[in-house]
Amino acid sequence: MRTFLLGALPCLLLVQAAAQTPLTYQEIQSKARPAPEQLRTDVLLAERRLQLQESRGFLRESPTVAVTAGPRRSPGVPGTTDKGFDVELPLFLSSKVRTSLEGSLGKAHPLLKEATLRESSLRLRTAYLDAWLAARLLALRETDLLTVEQWLKAARARFEAGADPAFQVSLVEGEWLKIQQDLDDARIQEARTWGNLVALADVPIGPVPLADPGPVPVVYTVDLEHRLEEGPLRKALLAQADMEEQSIRLKESLALSRWSLRGSYAQEGEDKVTRFGVAVRLPRPGEGDAIRSSTSAQLHASQGAARQALAELDARTVSAISRIKVAPSIGTIPDFTKAIEAVGLRLQEGRERPSEALPIRRQLLESQMASLRRLQTQHLLASELQTLLPKVNQ
Repeated sequence: MRTFLLGALPCLLLVQAAAQTPLTYQEIQSKARPAPEQLRTDVLLAERRLQLQESRGFLRESPTVAVTAGPRRSPGVPGTTDKGFDVELPLFLSSKVRTSLEGSLGKAHPLLKEATLRESSLRLRTAYLDAWLAARLLALRETDLLTVEQWLKAARARFEAGADPAFQVSLVEGEWLKIQQDLDDARIQEARTWGNLVALADVPIGPVPLADPGPVPVVYTVDLEHRLEEGPLRKALLAQADMEEQSIRLKESLALSRWSLRGSYAQEGEDKVTRFGVAVRLPRPGEGDAIRSSTSAQLHASQGAARQALAELDARTVSAISRIKVAPSIGTIPDFTKAIEAVGLRLQEGRERPSEALPIRRQLLESQMASLRRLQTQHLLASELQTLLPKVNQ
């Protein structure tokens, strides 16, 4: 039995090591779920394709077919069956409007697909970076708690030896309580950011180690303003606005279209009758004006929404430009662990008192966390610019 356990121990260690292998962003990407904006774009494009299909072939809608039959009885004459066949073809004569929507849809389809793919990738990247930062800050808080607990033991030992007054112990105890609260907040933040990541990718429900994001991607700032103006998100917004305008105009044309072709064929006893003609659907009083007024309102709303979306994109672009121009680069994350250990050693040796060591520790800890936040901010900015810039110039 002992031999079996000794033989199984290396396998268990390998399994545990594999389970703790940090999850890379590339692995998260491969497990990404369909983003809501991608699904909404698919629905929008499917609705426009359906709108085109419904008006295909110069028809306002599908033909109406009617078949009738009934007995014919006359005195002294054997009974026969009358048969009839009727068809109505609602005409749509504004083919130019439909052609405009077809061309607009063909142009908007790839642009909207690329734009939503980029936005969903940015959302996933942001969720990953938020979860990575929360995990790193939580690890710092946990390490800091162990450090202060050691300092608290040293402070109590010095108080019991008569080397320091009681308030020095109270200072460390108060700091220990504050760290407990900061640690709880860090755990809540980790759970929240991991939940956001779980919503976007098929990753474990509970937090697992995440690999570092690596070096910040280089984004060239040469002719940056012009390149951002030619970005895929702006082109997609303009293409979508044009597609929606053509869709509204097609709806109006369909609503105002009233002519139909009608034909019938009937066999009445020994007679056969064939008829062809036209029909017109008479409008209700004020219907035409109401349709045109509704179209005008819809166009105004669509254009207003497009202007707002472009204004938001412009503000987003200006912010990215201003930030990239003034953002200092950070190569590696500074490590203040040795400095904190040195302060703790001086505290234990009696060369520093808690009232002197605690502010230094707090400043070093905040510097360590600030460097992590700064690295995350640079990665987010690079991802934002990569989303906004044309692919060929990245």
